[in-house]
Amino acid sequence: MANILVASYYSRWDIKNHKGRIALYDSANQEIENHAFSDPAEFQVIVSMLRNEKPLWYETEAKHLRTGNEPAGEGER
Repeated sequence: MANILVASYYSRWDIKNHKGRIALYDSANQEIENHAFSDPAEFQVIVSMLRNEKPLWYETEAKHLRTGNEPAGEGER
């Protein structure tokens, strides 16, 4: 199990075929994960996390995207 810090990402939504793709990259610009989406809501949730949460970690075995530890009630700046 490895937890890798997500440094950047690529996302696209194919309007004609209604499919999305998100690729995650580490700090050395190496691809961590490249995932296709057919559910627009799921795609939006992941893009929202990538836009709004820092730091983000990807757990390679379970394939989880998670935030770092944050205090409760911190609020966004």
